[in-house]
Amino acid sequence: MRFTPEVLLSAPRRSTGLPNSDGSKILYSETTYSFAEHSKRSEIRIFDVETQQTTLVTDASSASNPNWVGDEHILILLSGNKGATEIRIGRADDFTNR
Repeated sequence: MRFTPEVLLSAPRRSTGLPNSDGSKILYSETTYSFAEHSKRSEIRIFDVETQQTTLVTDASSASNPNWVGDEHILILLSGNKGATEIRIGRADDFTNR
């Protein structure tokens, strides 16, 4: 594979990691652009330091600014309609039940 601008721009971009209070989990966002599909994918993930595994928190395209609320909950901002911003808080291990 040749190193081209497309390859560079298609590489996943990760935000600075935000550890929980004991440093066992790291919260971060990851963005990837596909030139083939002309689309952007955004995800918010948690990296478990002990197991070296990542878990998807959400892949909502408007999700941003993830932050810890204590050690077990996450706060995420979402762009809403007409310029509104939604705040969602959920458990780190099961954000779907926010």
